[in-house]
Formats: sequence, structure tokens, C-alpha cells
Amino acid sequence: MNRLVLSLLLAPLLAPAGALSNRPAPAFRLTDATGRAVSLADYKGKFLVLEFMNTTCPHCQKFVPVLESVQTRFKGRVGVVSIATHPDNARTVAEFAKNYKTSFPILLDPQNTAAQDYLKPGPPSYGFSIPHLFLIDSSGFIRDDFSQNAANSQFFTPEGFARLVQGYLGR
Repeated sequence: MNRLVLSLLLAPLLAPAGALSNRPAPAFRLTDATGRAVSLADYKGKFLVLEFMNTTCPHCQKFVPVLESVQTRFKGRVGVVSIATHPDNARTVAEFAKNYKTSFPILLDPQNTAAQDYLKPGPPSYGFSIPHLFLIDSSGFIRDDFSQNAANSQFFTPEGFARLVQGYLGR
């Protein structure tokens, strides 16, 4: 048990960052379902968990409590923002936020502009996997990114994701 806890705490220090990491986070300014604008600059000085998602994605739905727990645990130090990709719209995002009782902003990216800036989709399919997470430090630099897979499933639990974020905050 102690080895598991230690390995989870050290994972951010030992694991290589995702392929879309180690670069400045692209600026964005998007609105939520109520029309309120939110930008990357709003989180300057805070660690930011940025999730690209879709309201019909079952993994994204299951991840909401994990994001809520991180936002609660690190209140004031960590921001959480989800960006809903096309074809989501104000209605589907508002319904999702109500059904899953989210307290963090879910922004609309109707043209997938932010998704393209962050996820850099390319040939042959020009697609991307969701949920996809970006961990952005207080200076606006992407420290890590990843999609859910069997190798990192421990990070998609409240405890595992909190340890991951704590590892970055402790740097």
C-alpha cells in the first residue's frame, strides 16, 4: 500500500509529459451556456485543470465527480474548466451542468477552435480523444496532458487525480 501511494505521488515527477505538453497554453476566450465569457487569463496565478469533453461521452460523465473533488480539495489554488466540443451547444451543456450538478465552468467551443489549438489534430482522421486533460501551471505553461486509457486509469479517480495535482502543486 505504501509503495502504491509513493508511486502515485512521484508519478508526475517520473512520468514523461504528454505529447502536447511543455509549451505555453494557447489563449482562449469562450462562453458558457449562459453567455458568460471565461478566458485562460482568468486563471493566471492558479494551477488549472482544463478538460476537453463532450456531454454524450460516458467517460466525461464519470469524470465530473473527480473534477468536483479536485476543485473542492484545492479551492483557491486550482481552477477547473471543461470545454465542450462540437456538436455540443448551449442547450446540451446547460442540461449536462444541471444533471451532473457541476460547479466549474463548462465552456462552448462550437467551431472546435480551442480544441484544435490544444489538441493539434492531424491526418489521417483529424480527430481527437476525449476526455483529454491539460494540467497548466500558474504561469500558463502546459505541464502535462493525457486522455484516459488503461495505463493511467488511476488518475481518473478522486484520490488518484488529487495526488497527481498535488504532485504538480508541490513542485
